[in-house]
Amino acid sequence: MLALDANQRITPSELLKHPFFDPGLSGKAPCTDMNSTGGENLVLSQQPSSWKSHGAQKFNCSFQNSVEFPQKGQVNTSANPSSSEDDLEITEGTILGDHHVVEAFLGEGGFGLVTRCRDTKNNQTVAIKVNKSDPGILLQAKLEIFVLEQLRRLDPDRCNIVEWNGYFLDGERICLNFELLDQSLWDYIRDRNNQGLPIRELRPILHQLANALFHLGSVGIVHADLKPGNIMVVNRHESPIKVKLIDFGLAFPASALIPGYRVMLGLPYHEAIDMWSLGLVAVELATGLPLYPGEDYYDVLKFIIETQGQPPDHLLESGLYTDWYFIEDNFNEQLIKEMLALDANQRITPSEVLKHPFFDPDLSRRTPRHRYEYPSIRPTTNVFLLSPQPVAADGRPSLSLVLLEVSSCKKGVFPSHCRQSACS
Repeated sequence: MLALDANQRITPSELLKHPFFDPGLSGKAPCTDMNSTGGENLVLSQQPSSWKSHGAQKFNCSFQNSVEFPQKGQVNTSANPSSSEDDLEITEGTILGDHHVVEAFLGEGGFGLVTRCRDTKNNQTVAIKVNKSDPGILLQAKLEIFVLEQLRRLDPDRCNIVEWNGYFLDGERICLNFELLDQSLWDYIRDRNNQGLPIRELRPILHQLANALFHLGSVGIVHADLKPGNIMVVNRHESPIKVKLIDFGLAFPASALIPGYRVMLGLPYHEAIDMWSLGLVAVELATGLPLYPGEDYYDVLKFIIETQGQPPDHLLESGLYTDWYFIEDNFNEQLIKEMLALDANQRITPSEVLKHPFFDPDLSRRTPRHRYEYPSIRPTTNVFLLSPQPVAADGRPSLSLVLLEVSSCKKGVFPSHCRQSACS
């Protein structure tokens, strides 16, 4: 699941067949008919007639389809006079659209907020995702609708995906209507004091999530934001618990090229990103703690390298941002060592730097290159031990990395005659 090379990562269909999942772990499998995922045999749902409006205009979602929105003269407006403002001044009792009364608030984010609402037409309670009227957020909401339209081909209960009941407009804001679920896996773990889940609970949850990813793949959708906060428990009092995948705000078609969607090293998003995320979810569910708890990309990449080794050469060479974290060239390593000599008397001089082979372009081109951690990316107490790199059988230097967190005055770091002046 956490293979650094996406092409080597296990797929959802392979995961579902893994021995970890005992076929008899529950009386009913999360998806009872795996043969219904071949495309033409998917369960289809009809678009509600209430969505269609006379004289509707189409908004191109830049993929393979379009989403219809009523013209302004037919838009429902909220009873809240400030409903069209980006500050989302929504309170309990606010009416969204013309018949969804806000009863509680379930969550919020950069997009807006999620409310629990009662539909006054049928007295049902639903979850309404209210998107801000900011143009960028509106565009993202329309793209989410495109993805949700594709997912309507799937049975939400059998495929462990939240049921979507359509959308409506509240002033200039797009509101998405979903079934109301119990609580997120984040809250579920927190209720257990972050102790992690026993294997009898972990196994069915992972099986259901693998099932959800399998079905997303069957309709060509990448979720791209799989985490415990986007996985909902249907009913915490059921055993085994059932979960559903929610929040498709960052999802996109696997066949679409999405400029700007990049991972840490600047590699294009791959549909296997969801499997990587599922691996991280599995660890967090089992331990109650995230596997890579870094505050930024540098910290996360450091944790990844410490636990799984350095990414393969072909990934580093393909990354747009590799140079933000790694430097290359054997002479560069040698030069930096000499520049950072702890004993000032042993440090290279400017005239020696000017004569260094690093600045000979012809020599550098003839020298095999390797990469290692870039020391200036985090100018704090990180000390990087750059040891000579062993040469592999093919003549290329082996890629190894050692990072240590040390105090600048820790005994043994500086030569003894430098230690007093360095700490004063």
